[in-house]
Amino acid sequence: MTDYNLELKAQLVTIEDLREALIHSVRQGRSTQDPFVLKLSQDLDEQLNKYYRMINKP
Repeated sequence: MTDYNLELKAQLVTIEDLREALIHSVRQGRSTQDPFVLKLSQDLDEQLNKYYRMINKP
C-alpha cells in the first residue's frame, strides 16, 4: 500500500473518530453551543477539508 493510501486511511479514521465523539457528546445532552462540541465540530470540519484537498489534488 502506498504512503498516499495510508495517509488517506489515517485521515478517514481521524474523521470517523471526531464524528463519533461529536455524536456521542450531543446524545449525552451537551448543547450544540457548548464550547467542547463547537471545538469538535470545528476540528471535524478542518479534517474534512484536509481530506477533500488530499483527494482533489491536481
